[in-house]
Amino acid sequence: AYLCIAGGIDVPLVLGSRSTQLRGAFGGLEGRPLRDGDGLPIVATSDRAKTGFGITPPGLALPSEVDGLPAVRVLPAAEYDSFAPSSHEALWSEPWKITSQSDRYGYRLAGPELRPQRPMELRSHGIVPGVIQVPHGGQPIIQMRDAQPSGGYPKIGTVIDADLWRLGQAPIGSRIRFVLCNWDEALDALAATRRWLSNVRRLVELYCDQGAVR
Repeated sequence: AYLCIAGGIDVPLVLGSRSTQLRGAFGGLEGRPLRDGDGLPIVATSDRAKTGFGITPPGLALPSEVDGLPAVRVLPAAEYDSFAPSSHEALWSEPWKITSQSDRYGYRLAGPELRPQRPMELRSHGIVPGVIQVPHGGQPIIQMRDAQPSGGYPKIGTVIDADLWRLGQAPIGSRIRFVLCNWDEALDALAATRRWLSNVRRLVELYCDQGAVR
């Protein structure tokens, strides 16, 4: 569930944001999770909240499921061909559980072990959100929005930018599926997401303009 508060929550701005960075313990309310009894002041505003209209949620407007599970599209990454064929098969055909060791830095998954054809040792190199790394234990980690800038684990794939929000909305303990896609399909998916966002902005602005005329 999402709660939208007119004017926003009145906590100090840190790096231009009022969000909380839990691992660094800054931002939000004292840089920590909310606890029972906490009080959050809101920003005073004279604007009257607009009600009486709605939008189609992205999960319905941009559906992506496999066997009833949320599915995210993935591009093969640099070390994809270095993994065993059985690992390729498992990546695409099996469900993956989002474990409790998951946060905005990375989603740790549980499922079949993904193994390279031979042991690999890589120097640390640049990585980006969406990259699926495979540590020595064979259980993949998806880098999320607060991803570190570098890492040395082999990369089997990358979740496309248009589908990262699906992961962000997937509850801890739930299962997801991976779907193989190519570069053109990734660009088409990104264009569809941008069209949905543009349409939402247009509908909100249109409704607010109508309210101002009245």
